[in-house]
Amino acid sequence: MELFLWGIKFTIDTIIAISALIISFIAIGMSVYFWRRSFRPIVTAMVKTHVSGNLATMFDLEILNSGSIPAKNIQLKAQQTDIDKALGKDASTDNQKRWLCCFETENMINILHNNTSVKCSFGQCKVNDQGFWKYKAKIPIKIEYEGWFGKKYIQNQDIHILDSNSFTGYHWAE
Repeated sequence: MELFLWGIKFTIDTIIAISALIISFIAIGMSVYFWRRSFRPIVTAMVKTHVSGNLATMFDLEILNSGSIPAKNIQLKAQQTDIDKALGKDASTDNQKRWLCCFETENMINILHNNTSVKCSFGQCKVNDQGFWKYKAKIPIKIEYEGWFGKKYIQNQDIHILDSNSFTGYHWAE
């Protein structure tokens, strides 16, 4: 069987070869596209329980890079109005200086290797909002960082002030 297009004679073998070539280029394009989306750092933040008891729960803020390459120049940002809504009665100036310094520019994380994390102390909760944070408060934050090759990323997420040992708030005492 032969086909004539634009004055050129195509056999079935030629048509199959050209089709295979076109499909190969599409597959390469898709592979490069998905590789570029997955070959990057993925930085997230989570409030984790440091220790909890019947009087208070102490928290850490953990920053994790679960991506496939290191992240650098990681900066956490939050609006002061959002932070103010989450503060409890023990949010003195000294406590705010101590536990909110993670949002200051000078405390940027210079580098975070892939599949590693870093943490800092992040306040505490007590009954009836007597602690630094109100229990179950949510704070929208922005994580700005760069990939190893200089591409910049912005990750918006909420951090949730609650006991990370139990998603319901109830668990057996250890």
